Amino acid sequence: MVIRSPRYRIAGERHLLIELDDEVTLETNFKAIALSQALLDSSPLAEPGIRAIIDVIPSFTTVLVHYEPQLITFQGLKKICDYLLQNLSENPNLKIASRLIEIPVVYNDRWCRACFEEYCQTIKPIEDNIELVCRLNGLSNLAELVKYHSAPEWWVGAVGFIAGLPTLTPLDPQTRLQAPKYDPPRTWTPQGTVGLGGGFTTIYPVVIPDGYQMIGRTPVPIFDSQKRLAPFQESPLLFRVGDRVKFYPISENEFELIEQEVNLGCYEFSISAPKLFSQSQYFQASSNLVDALNP
Repeated sequence: MVIRSPRYRIAGERHLLIELDDEVTLETNFKAIALSQALLDSSPLAEPGIRAIIDVIPSFTTVLVHYEPQLITFQGLKKICDYLLQNLSENPNLKIASRLIEIPVVYNDRWCRACFEEYCQTIKPIEDNIELVCRLNGLSNLAELVKYHSAPEWWVGAVGFIAGLPTLTPLDPQTRLQAPKYDPPRTWTPQGTVGLGGGFTTIYPVVIPDGYQMIGRTPVPIFDSQKRLAPFQESPLLFRVGDRVKFYPISENEFELIEQEVNLGCYEFSISAPKLFSQSQYFQASSNLVDALNP
C-alpha cells in the first residue's frame, strides 16, 4: 500500500481532520477505516468513561478525530497518527470487517417519476432521469441499466451529509455509472430514492432537496431515530463505512408488501455477519463480473 504524506487540519478546538489523499480510491478508504479503528484501539480510558480520543469518523479520503484536548494535544495526536500510518504502510493487503446488506429496489418507480414530472412543471423541463443515465453510459434501455446497477457490490465509503445517507462506489470500477446532478437541484426527493450523481450511488433516508438522478426507490428504511427495528438497536443508522451493498430489483407490488412489513415491524433485513474483506479478494473476481455483463 502506498502511503502519501497526510495533511493535518485543525477543525475547531476538539477535532482534527486528516486528509489522506485527493483521489477517491478503495485503497485510500481502506486506509481511512484502518486508521480510525487503530486510533480507537489506541485510546484507553484515562478514568471511567473518559477517553483521549472520543470518536473517529472515516470517509473516502479523510478521517475526522474528535478528541479531548485536556488529555491529548493536537501535536500529540498528530504524532500518534503518523506512527499508526507508518504501521499501516507495512501491511500491503489490509483487511476490513465488512457486512453485506441486500437492498431491494423498484427501478423507474412511479414515486420518483411523479417527483420528476413536478420538477419539469414547476422548475424547468429536463431529460428523463433513466433516459439520461442510459444515454450517457451507453446503455440501450432500462433493463440494461438495472443489470449494470444491480450486478456489482457497492462499497459504503462515507455515511453523512444527512443522518444515515450512504455514499456508495462500485467495487468493480468497470461497472461504474456516471451521471450529472440536477441544475438547479430538486426541492424534494422521495424517501428511499436511489440516486446517481458523479460516479456514486446514494439512498435518501428522508425527504430532502437534492440533485442526484433518480433511478429507483427502496422500501427498506436506512435511518430509524426511534430504534424501533432490529438492525437499529445499536445505532439509528443502518450503514457503516466499510459495508457492502447489493441491490436487487423488485416490482411496485413487492415494494408495497415490504413497506407493510416494515410498518408492522416484522420485515427481516438481509445483513450478513461481518467478515474480513480485502481489496485483492474482490479484484480477483472483478473480471468475471464484467464478462457476465458483456457476454
